[in-house]
Amino acid sequence: MAVTLNLKPAFDSNNVNDFGPAKIEHRTAASGLAQLGTYFMTFQEAGFSEPWTVQYEETIYVIEGQARLVIIDGETEDILIGDPDELLVLPKGTTVQYGALPGTRLLLSIAPVNWREAGA
Repeated sequence: MAVTLNLKPAFDSNNVNDFGPAKIEHRTAASGLAQLGTYFMTFQEAGFSEPWTVQYEETIYVIEGQARLVIIDGETEDILIGDPDELLVLPKGTTVQYGALPGTRLLLSIAPVNWREAGA
């Protein structure tokens, strides 16, 4: 069976979830992409998400505002700041808390998007 691709995925409120102080929208949820997932994250307030260890490779492009990621390595925590037009990279296995100034908009891409099903 052929996969139907949505070559210009639009906003769909059904693909928006709360993520700590932010809203995250899985823009490519119904696009038919099997490996790459793209998300928009918008921070409504200051603060950080709960710690999360990424199970995929992730890039974060700062559209506007300022991203403030806490990178956790054992007992060590480092702040990674991303300003507009900067790209941040999180290798698989990185433990992170996502944070930003209110109004910050980020574009996130992850691969593989099906990491749960793939056992990645």
